[in-house]
Amino acid sequence: MNTRLKQTSSAAPPPGTTQVAARGGWFTRNWKGLALTSLIVFLVLPLALLGSAFAAPPAAEQAGVIQTQDTTAGGVVGELIECRRSGGVLNIKVRFRNTSNKPAQVTFTHWNDGNDNPKFYVTAGNKKYFMLTDADGTVLSSNGTGNGVHADLDPGKTYLWWAKYPAPPAEVKKINLMMPVTSPFEDVPIADE
Repeated sequence: MNTRLKQTSSAAPPPGTTQVAARGGWFTRNWKGLALTSLIVFLVLPLALLGSAFAAPPAAEQAGVIQTQDTTAGGVVGELIECRRSGGVLNIKVRFRNTSNKPAQVTFTHWNDGNDNPKFYVTAGNKKYFMLTDADGTVLSSNGTGNGVHADLDPGKTYLWWAKYPAPPAEVKKINLMMPVTSPFEDVPIADE
């Protein structure tokens, strides 16, 4: 005769009886569903989020980018990252980024060509502003070497171009930046210090 016995002690069951597992609780009945849910929550979802964290965000969404423009070099974008007025000077910084999978070159000025620098100017309040120069006549810009300035950019690499301009009056809140290597940066807000 087989009798069902619910074992509550650690003693062995009497001979002739069959041990039947006690009915489990909710967890015992649903462990398969919980295992699948746990797999999704703790493995698949974090991997998906991790993958999106390493995906390159669009250029305009990258930290500190005010505005982005295409350049004359295929696969390279110009990211305006600073337009700051301080002590009568307007500081401009543009980061050039190679977004392609091929090397690229951006030429800012040609060797010994003084005609290139006036092409880098700011307009604000119906007035045109050219780069400031020092006492020796050297422009206060990364263009200031006079030996031709270009950036050789491997895939994913960047180059920082900068220049200092006379600051427009305090009531002027936006500028346009013109440079021969990009489309115009228009209606750029000025940050004041």
